[in-house]
Amino acid sequence: MPLEEKQSMYVNPVLKKMDGSRSYNKKHFCFYCRKFVQKMSRHLWRKHQDETDVAKAFSLPKNSKERKLQLDYIRNKGNFEHNSEVLETQKGKLIPWKQPQKKSEGQEFAHCIHCYGLFSRRAMWRHFQVCNFKPESSKPGKTRVLSLCAFAEPAPPGFNDAYWKFLSVMNQDRIAVAIKEDRCILEYGYRLFRKNEKVVSQHQYIRQKLRELGRLLLKARQVTHVKTIQELIKPEHYSQVVTAAKSLSGFSEQTGKYQCPSLARKVGHSLYSLAMFIKSEGLKKKDKQATQDAEEFALLYQESWRFDIASQALTQLDQTKWNAPLLLPFTQDIQKFHCHLAEKQQQHLNDLQKHSSPSNWKELAKVTLTQVVLFNRRRGGEVSRMLLSAYLSKDTSDTHGDVSLALTPLEQKLCKHFVRITIVGKRGRKVPVLLTPIMRESLDALTEKREECGVLSENGYLFALPHSVHYIRACDCIRQFVNECDHLENPKALTSTRLRKHIATLSTVLNLKTTELDQLADFLGHNIAVHRKHYRLPEGTLQLAKISKVLLAMEQGRLGEYKGKSLDEIQVDVNETIGIEGPSEEDIEGEQGSEDESMSSLNICTSTSQVQNQRVSPTDVSMPGQQGSEDEVSTSSLQECTSTSQVQNQSVSARKRGKQAPVRRWTPEEIAAVEKHLKKFIVRQDVPGKADCERCIASEPQALQKRDWKAVKYFIKNRITTMRRKF
Repeated sequence: MPLEEKQSMYVNPVLKKMDGSRSYNKKHFCFYCRKFVQKMSRHLWRKHQDETDVAKAFSLPKNSKERKLQLDYIRNKGNFEHNSEVLETQKGKLIPWKQPQKKSEGQEFAHCIHCYGLFSRRAMWRHFQVCNFKPESSKPGKTRVLSLCAFAEPAPPGFNDAYWKFLSVMNQDRIAVAIKEDRCILEYGYRLFRKNEKVVSQHQYIRQKLRELGRLLLKARQVTHVKTIQELIKPEHYSQVVTAAKSLSGFSEQTGKYQCPSLARKVGHSLYSLAMFIKSEGLKKKDKQATQDAEEFALLYQESWRFDIASQALTQLDQTKWNAPLLLPFTQDIQKFHCHLAEKQQQHLNDLQKHSSPSNWKELAKVTLTQVVLFNRRRGGEVSRMLLSAYLSKDTSDTHGDVSLALTPLEQKLCKHFVRITIVGKRGRKVPVLLTPIMRESLDALTEKREECGVLSENGYLFALPHSVHYIRACDCIRQFVNECDHLENPKALTSTRLRKHIATLSTVLNLKTTELDQLADFLGHNIAVHRKHYRLPEGTLQLAKISKVLLAMEQGRLGEYKGKSLDEIQVDVNETIGIEGPSEEDIEGEQGSEDESMSSLNICTSTSQVQNQRVSPTDVSMPGQQGSEDEVSTSSLQECTSTSQVQNQSVSARKRGKQAPVRRWTPEEIAAVEKHLKKFIVRQDVPGKADCERCIASEPQALQKRDWKAVKYFIKNRITTMRRKF
């Protein structure tokens, strides 16, 4: 099958004769008479001598280089005219500058933006180095060559040159080719472009959304038979869309995880938005079938997409953040960074005042931009996109007299020291920026030297790039100066986002009121809910420092001591141990076995070699960070009482009669015998049963011969009660 029938756009290869020599059958398109001719120079001499460009060419010396270049330019202009028609119709034969050795598709070629010749995309960067029509200052790299040449191609019908230039900025690979070939993607991007044509900061985002659809289309062509993106937006192709999206995101059936889960979610959002666009266009054109397909696909997306892709991808994204360390900058690093920027600012300001050049202007702008972001803790993009008009209309008036009466002398002085500018923040919020006198000095110098240093008049950004319509990116500036600053403990933490978290975290130390927190959140450019959820004290630190005090107090049995106190007022010593106090018992009421309890007075004495009335050392129990089982409680505190220690008991029945019942004191031998066998019940705070008490008495018949099982049981119970009441 001939090449013309197999391909819509094609380039003929070099033909050879039977003997292997080349056949010179290449024809060019005449720009003036719109005919194909083989000898263009002879044709121009015979037919078009009266044309201005032709007369200029033949007026030059014969066989000279200038004459040859002029004729090549006329020849390329005619071929470009023909190639433009082929590109618009996507059908026909293209005329290249040099015919390839093998048959080729038209998508493999592109026009040079300077000489209008058609060259192979792979060889375009080599042609740019030797192109005779390029300006001397043009030295683009390999990746920028195709972007420049893409704009040389004519825009498809229905789209303006601004949109075509917007698309030409992206990397001109097979994804860009797929986007330009798909009419639906082009129309969808054109609607997004018209909405944000003047907002340059949104252009890269729009290009990225189009590239996501282009990548999905290429992947869908591998797994399905569809050719356009609109064929995918049909309910019967929903399962194929899911398969293509999973393949594009690197989904593994074995592990059940995505290689790029964020891409899976973004593609889903783009598909739904595209379906709504196709529906609206179908309503305009009264295409009921397209409208119905898009509406049913959108409904199917809402019902099934979260189960097929979105939920798994979101869970995987959240899991990666669970144990991710939160790095906050150190205050010392911020101080060093401030000093480093101050030195750079003074150096570049002097350089700009001595010699006005684009490089000096750019360096001072980068330093000043970093200083403003660092001082105000603003988002980098907000300050980068600050307009020149916002700075020129800054508020320099004095504070209103009635308002100044409510301010302290220090606050009045600060109002005169700083200048406040209002800029556009996230979600269109109005956010303030404060400027110090040093920043104002730099910005004034930058404003005065704009035209002199090559800043374009149509560039309305304050921190503009010379010879461009774009602005300087704050994140790149911060990264550059952080790398230049020495002796930083944690340089990776010095970013605009972490600086904002740093000020919000440290603000908790000030114990600000609710209204003051609202003011801080408003200055940072978000509401109080976002401030509390994302910007305040990190969640891990909050749980370690605050909630752990409640758990520790509950473990020590001291939660009742902190009744009515806040988390900040609770003071718990991590190394504090729980002690088992000296013996204290309550008599039991007769045969009924009444368990009424009363607080006994503890008279604990030491030996004559120790200070009188010294408190018994508490016994260690199992605590966080301490070792030892519940049966390894130290017995030193339980045996520390001497023979002079007395514990008085009052019986409930005796108290009712107003008389004191006789009390038989527990001797040290009896205490040691009980603790030897039943100490684990004291530690566990569990009252032993009858069988446990009888086994203890049977094991120590000499020491406990005067005690029954009830006496042993309530001895342990009184110990537990005393320990609970104490702590």
